[in-house]
Amino acid sequence: MTEFLPDDVNHHEMKELTQEQEEQYNEILMNIQRDINILGEISSDRLTKRRALEKIKRETIGNKKKLSVEILQKVFFNISNALVKCLGDSVEKCREISTQIITEFVGTIDPVPFISYLMPVFVNRYSQPEVIEPSEEIRLATVELILNLSNISKREITPFVEDIVRIIDRTLQDPYPEVKKVSCKIIISLVENAERQVSSFGEKITKSLVPTLQHKHSSVRIIALEALKYAVIADASGLNDIINTLRNLTLDKTGSVREALYKTVSEWLLKLRDRYSYGDKLLPLLFAGFVDEVPKYQDLCRSYMDEIGALYEYDWESRLKDQLDYTPNDNNSNRPRIGSRHVVRDNIMKILDKLLEDIQDWNAERRNKSSQIFVTIFDFVEEHITGYTSNIIPIFCKVCTTDEASLLQSIGKSAELMGHYVEPKVWLDVITPQIKRSAGGAVQSRIGCLKVLGSLIRGSDQEKLAPSIKNISSIINENELIHNENIFLLLEVSIVVQEIIKKLLKSNVKGTNNEIEESVGFIYFYILVQLKSSENNINIPGVKEMQLSIDESLKLLTEKHEFESISQLYNYYFDTLMNELTKTIDIWNSYSVEPKVYYNLLENSGELIGQRLDIIISNFIKLFNVERDFETRIRMFSLLYKLLTTEPLSLNSTHQLPLYSKKIIIDIFIANGIWRAGKKASVIRSKDMECFLAFLSLQDKQVENDKRIIESQCIENIMEKELLPVLISCLEDDDVNTRENVLKIFNKLFHKDYCKAYSAEIFKKIYPELLKRMDDASDIIRDQTSKTFQYIFECISYWQDYIQNAEIDSGEAYVEKSLDDVHYQTIIKGLAIHLDDSNNLIQNSVCDTFKHLALISHISTTPLSKIPLKTMIIEYLSSVRSKHRNSYFIDSIIQYIQNLK
Repeated sequence: MTEFLPDDVNHHEMKELTQEQEEQYNEILMNIQRDINILGEISSDRLTKRRALEKIKRETIGNKKKLSVEILQKVFFNISNALVKCLGDSVEKCREISTQIITEFVGTIDPVPFISYLMPVFVNRYSQPEVIEPSEEIRLATVELILNLSNISKREITPFVEDIVRIIDRTLQDPYPEVKKVSCKIIISLVENAERQVSSFGEKITKSLVPTLQHKHSSVRIIALEALKYAVIADASGLNDIINTLRNLTLDKTGSVREALYKTVSEWLLKLRDRYSYGDKLLPLLFAGFVDEVPKYQDLCRSYMDEIGALYEYDWESRLKDQLDYTPNDNNSNRPRIGSRHVVRDNIMKILDKLLEDIQDWNAERRNKSSQIFVTIFDFVEEHITGYTSNIIPIFCKVCTTDEASLLQSIGKSAELMGHYVEPKVWLDVITPQIKRSAGGAVQSRIGCLKVLGSLIRGSDQEKLAPSIKNISSIINENELIHNENIFLLLEVSIVVQEIIKKLLKSNVKGTNNEIEESVGFIYFYILVQLKSSENNINIPGVKEMQLSIDESLKLLTEKHEFESISQLYNYYFDTLMNELTKTIDIWNSYSVEPKVYYNLLENSGELIGQRLDIIISNFIKLFNVERDFETRIRMFSLLYKLLTTEPLSLNSTHQLPLYSKKIIIDIFIANGIWRAGKKASVIRSKDMECFLAFLSLQDKQVENDKRIIESQCIENIMEKELLPVLISCLEDDDVNTRENVLKIFNKLFHKDYCKAYSAEIFKKIYPELLKRMDDASDIIRDQTSKTFQYIFECISYWQDYIQNAEIDSGEAYVEKSLDDVHYQTIIKGLAIHLDDSNNLIQNSVCDTFKHLALISHISTTPLSKIPLKTMIIEYLSSVRSKHRNSYFIDSIIQYIQNLK
């Protein structure tokens, strides 16, 4: 049998057996000789071979007498040829048993002499492109056998490294995960036992491991990383080819896989002979651990980085000596040690290039992880990042156009750290062209630039930033930014302004009296007021956040000025801002931002408005000019109404408003109340009458002894020729609100203080128009008209009392001192018909009006008519009683009048 064995086995010196051992050996050989022959016979059937193998196993390695190693060594010498042939047998069970027998012999005897005989068979069956061995169990048993050979043989395995590498190149692709795991263990064993020989195949092994690193089983990926660690330590030439695969492993869902990666990378940075030449590729992998979601792994990676830094300090002691002597490492500080900072700085250029590429990657996880790594880099690079500012900021601006919250948070933190370490002048020179270049382009591009700018400012030192504050204002105070219609862009502008105000030095905020317009405080106050004057509908996304940011900024700016309230801030800059606004008041239109700012200024200036009535009323008259565009006038009516209805009344804080009442009524209310065609004109009239009513209602809020806001003389001068025609015209308006407000205005104007403004002719013009309104399409108007008749009769009563006692100049024309009875009869007839109205509300209202008329007639000191008004009412109502469907209201009125008697 020995003739078939290789020469090195034939001539291998075996230990001499004792006589007893020789006898045992001969007995065993005699018992299994026939079985050995059966295995060598081609014609033997599968059952016979199987029985032969089982008997060989039972008589040799499975012998109950526990044969000595020497005997087993010699027995295996004789049966190895037959067993090796069975490894390729067509019968699976034969292959399985023969593999088991060889494996057990290898674990017992010295296998080295037989490796050269076994290895060609393994290479032939397991290094082929196609899988020859169909059984997973046998493939697993075979690679385990190779692993045992390597572990037992130690350095003796060296001549067979190439063959084993060829085998594992295929077994790493085996579909059975357990085969992959054992193949990885073989790599580890080979490197431990024959590192120098393995280094010749390091690149091949590294590439072979790549698919295994991507296997779906985490246990396979972990052992593959362990194998890769050893393979790269033997030969790092293949590291560049698999770095992308390793980067993907930083995103692995399994924590133990990431932990294995961090350990592997740290081992390379500590043990590779040319470790510093791979720093730009390996350090980002370790930094990924700094931002791992598991705190334990973060601490682990920081400890690894500390070790790497310590090794760097040892390797480059002469280079770092001065720094180590004068600024030694502080164990109590969070600042990385000197060596760690230097090892990162040495590779920062290439690291940054790759990170900047990755934060723009199509894969969201890759973008987020890379942006998080970016944050950690700054702690190591510190102010040395300055030289790369021009590369980083444009990419940050581009990336910040996204809406990914986690990515924006990381980039924002990185920009904040950059602002901390880099001088403001440097980053300002880089970001300013970015913002200006994006002007007129995509809104998202400008939003991205502003996000970065805000973060840079947030991280900057207050003292260092101070000289650049005005330069920043010139960037953001562009019309395309602060007057933009995009709410999210305005939100970012407001955030930038807020960050700037936080950095303002109190000593630099205010200017001198002659330089307030140029002061930093005014510049940013004006920007905030313009922003606050933009869209205020909180239902629009982003508006609420923007307004909150602006309000917070105003509070901060107030504190910087050492004022107690925001209104004081408005008051301080009121004159300056008003002068700035009025420069262009003649050309304001619906697209101008100035009307909105003007609104905001007056709305928030409190009692100071009363001290500046001269310019405010003058501006109002210009803004309410009928030639002005519709939107501007509507905005101003809204402002005026708010000022007139807000308590306390800031317009009259100095009690000077009565001086301007006539001008306000004539140039604003009368001018805008004149009828003009069109829907917009109708809206203007509606707003105009609403404000006029609010203006007349101011007297209701006055204390009894206070001076009247609208003097009676004012109404007397304008009633007949100017005011009355406009009011009568508006009574015919299509808009219900306009008609209703005019009726309420008449109610205010029929006050006894204004009775001197009337004459019989005026009353004769008014009451027919009121009677028309009793037939209005709107019941609201009819009800209000009925009530207005009560006011007009009170006014007639006051007027007659006044006119009867007034001294009339004899040179004047005839003056009527009362209305003829016919007019009262006309009014009674016009109202009486509505006592039979189908609407009960109108019936009740007219009934109350008749009772009120009767009461006025009863209590009036001067008779209103020749025939008593009460008599007129009773006579007419009695005459039409039978014509009404329901006489309840007529009877009620007659009964009421009779009770007055």
